Amino acid sequence: MKRKKAYILFILTIFCISTVFAENKLAKINDSDGFTNIRSGQGKDFPIVGTIDSTDFIYCDPTTKNDWVKVIAMKWQNGKQIEGFIHKSRIQFVEKLDNKKQKILLTEILRKQLNLAESFQKTRKIKDNREIRNEKELYTDIKYSPILEILPKYFCATSDTTIIKLFFSTMWADKGSANEIPSVSIGQCFVCKPDLIIRELTKLTNKAEKEFIITDIEWGLLTYFEVGEDGESNNQEFKKLKLKLSQVKE
Repeated sequence: MKRKKAYILFILTIFCISTVFAENKLAKINDSDGFTNIRSGQGKDFPIVGTIDSTDFIYCDPTTKNDWVKVIAMKWQNGKQIEGFIHKSRIQFVEKLDNKKQKILLTEILRKQLNLAESFQKTRKIKDNREIRNEKELYTDIKYSPILEILPKYFCATSDTTIIKLFFSTMWADKGSANEIPSVSIGQCFVCKPDLIIRELTKLTNKAEKEFIITDIEWGLLTYFEVGEDGESNNQEFKKLKLKLSQVKE
């Protein structure tokens, strides 16, 4: 029953995320000043509702024809998520960055999440570790989860196993988290490059870590192929990948 509830929650989480950001893509600002104002309307005459800098993420629709683009910032102000408009000349979509810049961004965020997760694990038995927990949860929401949208596309295009190794370490360090986005991301990586993922799995010397990563890949495959909790499907590609993964366990 617990597994069934977890699976339903997992599917609902992914559905909500895909619904909210269906037309929007992850982006950063491109401004020589290092920051950009978000305005309440489409023009400089509208009031400023917030300010974001070059390290912040935003979501916006890449297909819009307007000069001023509606954005949702991964940043909160006075308890509310900042939403408003930015001129399109100030927007840089992350998936349009070259591979070198994407790797730098991915590496930076994965390492920071890894460090936060390890710090949290070390302090879990401490009664008052609220500050560390809150910092990790916030970073997960505003940086780690968003960049996982880009990771599979980057890996499938580059076959960069250094990123996968770092991702494995980050997932393992963050194993107590309820965040299911890493499962989706690693599942997508496995779909496009199963042999490379399997090669890296076989290099893991920690049996518990290996089993944990395999379980996450399995969940990711269920989501990718829209398979029920029972894991049964007539999709031949799903069956092939599931068989490949099962052989790693042996």
